[in-house]
Amino acid sequence: MAHHRTEKNEWADRHRQELTTRHSHEDVLTDREFELLLEACRDMPAPRGFEARFICLLGGRLGLRAGEIAHFDSSWLDWNRKLIRIPQHEPCDCGYCQRQARQEAAHNGQLTETNAVASRWHPKTVASARLVPFDLSLRIELCIERFVNRYEGFPRSRSTVNRRVQEAADQAALPGRIYPHCLRATAASYHAYKGVAPVPLQALMGWSDLATAQKYIRISGSATADALRRVHHR
Repeated sequence: MAHHRTEKNEWADRHRQELTTRHSHEDVLTDREFELLLEACRDMPAPRGFEARFICLLGGRLGLRAGEIAHFDSSWLDWNRKLIRIPQHEPCDCGYCQRQARQEAAHNGQLTETNAVASRWHPKTVASARLVPFDLSLRIELCIERFVNRYEGFPRSRSTVNRRVQEAADQAALPGRIYPHCLRATAASYHAYKGVAPVPLQALMGWSDLATAQKYIRISGSATADALRRVHHR
């Protein structure tokens, strides 16, 4: 009997946590808010404004994670096929990667910090190593072209990615929480609304679980409404 009570308590705790935990899809930006965010980037001092615009476009339209943007390198670009190749591994010893390596080594007695650093940088999951098309719009292409004309790789730290997004949000005076992962959720919602099917959406975003893509298809209720109106009002 005590065992069943423990299981019920654990289930109740998990349920309460799910109800109180805020997910990034709750902070998705509307098209208008995203355009205002891009406008605000132009009003920021150079080079912060350009860096913020690059982050917002790659996060909010291509769905790159903050860590992927921070480790972005011009060698990832396939200009002929208009693709960004997110690699399975990229040698890196930046401060962020060193901190992550120390944490990994601290929680794994068989892993040395040196070996942990040697495995950095890598994307979040195996599925995250992927190909992302960047010719979805001309402004994304031009932003990437201008980026590689200035830099070989993203010139700032992982924490700076957060700061640039926050600066742009403050400049735009947008309500709510705006952060790199909500830009990624905005990209997923944007493509779901455009009608991208679950499997291609999963591949684009680098999700391990198809259910995540299906969730964004479901919450894109306006796309469903538009499809019904096209059928019934013709």
